[in-house]
Amino acid sequence: MTTSTSVRRTTVELPTTVQLDAWTGEAAARGELADDAKNWGAKRGLPASRQALPFGPPADPTDWAHEDVGYGVLLLDDDTVDAKDKAAGADAPAPVRNLLAKRPGTVLLRWSRNLKDLWVRRYYPDGTFQDVLIGLTKFGVAPGNRLPRYVLIVAPPDQIPWSVQYSLAAVHAVGRLPFTGDALGPYLDAMLDGWAGSTVDAQSPLIWTVDHGPRDITRLMRAAITAPLDAAFTGTLTGLRHLQDKQATAANLLTECARTHNPPALVVTSSHGSTPIGDHDLLAASLGLPVDVGHQVTGLDDLATAMPAGCVWFAQACCSAGGAGRTHYEGLLKPGTSAHTVVTEVAGLGPTVSPAALALLGRAEPVRAVLGHVEPTFNWTLRSDDTGQSLGGTLVVALSSNLHHGQPLGYAFAQYRAGVGQLYAQWAARRDLLEKGDTSLLELMTRLRLTAVDRQSLVLLGDPTVTLPPLA
Repeated sequence: MTTSTSVRRTTVELPTTVQLDAWTGEAAARGELADDAKNWGAKRGLPASRQALPFGPPADPTDWAHEDVGYGVLLLDDDTVDAKDKAAGADAPAPVRNLLAKRPGTVLLRWSRNLKDLWVRRYYPDGTFQDVLIGLTKFGVAPGNRLPRYVLIVAPPDQIPWSVQYSLAAVHAVGRLPFTGDALGPYLDAMLDGWAGSTVDAQSPLIWTVDHGPRDITRLMRAAITAPLDAAFTGTLTGLRHLQDKQATAANLLTECARTHNPPALVVTSSHGSTPIGDHDLLAASLGLPVDVGHQVTGLDDLATAMPAGCVWFAQACCSAGGAGRTHYEGLLKPGTSAHTVVTEVAGLGPTVSPAALALLGRAEPVRAVLGHVEPTFNWTLRSDDTGQSLGGTLVVALSSNLHHGQPLGYAFAQYRAGVGQLYAQWAARRDLLEKGDTSLLELMTRLRLTAVDRQSLVLLGDPTVTLPPLA
């Protein structure tokens, strides 16, 4: 049998004149077609449909191992170490040297206080170094004016401040391991081993929502984050458990976290964070711990025991990641109020990581990551007064679609991070108008600044390349 193809024949009459979208200075360019114009279309010269482009496709931003994306480790610089040794990582803690050996394309970066929040330094094998500007460089691992897109800060915040993480996170996928020396070993070993001992189930997320009523910020947190997250998971992730209302007790949270059958790969808690005032030691020991529906603080040791190995914990609560050692809200809150007292006393702890995050990341069988806030979240920043619109949408997308489709933790929140930059841009535009005398913008500028500062304080503790286990 033979087959044939047919081509639909149509009759096309060419125009006698054409006009271009070009202005000659006096008139639009126009002209008659050449006598042989009808043959022009049959000439060779169109590119072949399968011809390779002279440049490659853009790198997949989730592929941290790609040379045009890149992965790096940021360490505190040490002036007593030879530059060539720093380039090779000879002075790095043993667990970091192991990481460099198993991820040979890793870029080793350094930071010191004279670089502020603006630059990081890269040493080269010949003893030279380069200070690279954060935020205005191409991604990648090649020498020169490039920085890896994925950066793991290996230092507590009293060595490399939170502000450096904020600066990097505006455009990079950034995480932090807040340990030094051999304490880094359990986490890095588990990560490099692919969390081989973990049995967590991505089909079985756990949401724990505390709601203290319509006048409390927890109601807004529920509406902005956990309620839409529940809606996103329902009917898709068959093992979803959502503890809310009277079920949102510390005891129930611990029981669900500790279950041996299909333990949750993602744990999302929404509550107040513990910030007891008037007792420095108690504040330091319980900072950011979840407070349940009965106002009971979840025990640190119990939480550290119950949280499943290899899970990701997203903790929407005041200071669930720690404190910065200073408050960004000086001049915003009235002295003598409980809000002012909280931010002041938390600042008095110095740059710190919350005890729960330290315990979970430092265990022999650590969690994959903790995502939490440095300082508090404000009810102002959860909803727009102008539209009533919730501002938690990008967080919900990050925790649902992005994470469960395999995006690395650091990249999954890219849209959320971009929103921080947009808020600062809006604030800067109003500041220009303010300098021209428009004082009507003052209240809007306060809201924009507060929202930007609040949002940037959501940080990742753990490696930014880590992913949730695949859905079964």
